[in-house]
Amino acid sequence: MTFHSAADLALARDVLSAKPQAWDRFARRVADTVWTACRILALDEAEARTAFADVMDALQADGFRRLRPYDGSSRIETFVALATREFLADRILRLFQAGAGGDPWTAFERFFGPDINRLILRRLSGADREEARRDAYQEICLALIEDDYRRLKAYRGVGSFTGFVLQTIDRLLIDVIRRSVPRRRGADSTQATVMVSLPEEDDIPSDRPSPEESLLADEDERLLSVAINVLQQAADRLSEAERLYLRIALGSGEPIPAREVARLMRRPAKEVYKLKQRVMERLRAVLDDHPAVKMWRASV
Repeated sequence: MTFHSAADLALARDVLSAKPQAWDRFARRVADTVWTACRILALDEAEARTAFADVMDALQADGFRRLRPYDGSSRIETFVALATREFLADRILRLFQAGAGGDPWTAFERFFGPDINRLILRRLSGADREEARRDAYQEICLALIEDDYRRLKAYRGVGSFTGFVLQTIDRLLIDVIRRSVPRRRGADSTQATVMVSLPEEDDIPSDRPSPEESLLADEDERLLSVAINVLQQAADRLSEAERLYLRIALGSGEPIPAREVARLMRRPAKEVYKLKQRVMERLRAVLDDHPAVKMWRASV
């Protein structure tokens, strides 16, 4: 356990023990994380404010019950971000269960749409698979909507709802791929090109990660993907010379010395040093202010 996670665990225990000022310290520590998660996952700012208040109340409810599982194995911000995501997912579940008008599917797709796309991309990678990915997305959505959301309503409270949804989506995706990709066995398999690796139901190892562990990994991956997209959008707004610097300096996958960049750009080294400083300052400014990047940093 790192120093930071040990200190986080001590803070959580102080809250659970109702020590004076412990909740105030905790709330100040996690407020930005909770607000960031609510702002990303809510439809608008008004909904985000309502969700923020509800999450903070939920963290205090039943003697801080939601904090009891925290064991210091991650930063407290990471734990709270996932708890916030799960709380918001539970709100969506209640919309399906209530059946009292509204549009629960719109809320569901806004919340879980990125997860569906990420799982599809994981199993159907490659630039030539874009149409297959679009078709898979539609088939998964139709399967989830089918019979008045039968699959989503099948959740019985075992494990997290988010973990249940991710597992359901992945199983539906495997079924979609099995129907669309012929699988050859025996002698024919030596002549076929393996396009997708599809586990049989009985082949899934019993020690695979729990839905909660998968959720943690998926959330880190989602936030990293958002952070990369933010960085790409910021880079697109740079000048031509600044973009050229980035392509040369980072294009090989490893940093290149400024003097080598200067030689390749055919510019004085002093000018390249200034260019580097200007580019990094602009990118840092964009990244530091973006809520998704803040959440990703809190998780690593």
